[in-house]
Amino acid sequence: MMGQTTILAKIKRLRKDRGLSQAEMATALHIALKTYQNIEGSITRIDIDRLDQIAAVLDVTLATLVGAEKLPQEDVERFINEEKALYDKIIHDKEAYIARLEDNIRFYQEILKETKAF
Repeated sequence: MMGQTTILAKIKRLRKDRGLSQAEMATALHIALKTYQNIEGSITRIDIDRLDQIAAVLDVTLATLVGAEKLPQEDVERFINEEKALYDKIIHDKEAYIARLEDNIRFYQEILKETKAF
């Protein structure tokens, strides 16, 4: 199950994906615009009944909204690709760091050689 921040981000993404404004969501939920803005802005905590109403407006199940359902394959693939890219960046950064360390070691070895020559 997701945390509230993640659920709110998902609500916002789904709302935008469906081309709905915050005002349209508020109207569909029979609440004031400011109330909906406070929900999406994490100022007002959402109870399960309101989550169920939001899920209905967004035409998803409550389980989908709170992350209890399996992710669609495209989301899984996107996540895997993002993770691979992150790992590649970490490996690249580590390799660059090691190369800099090796350069520093060679530099200090040269200095030591020169100092011993005097």
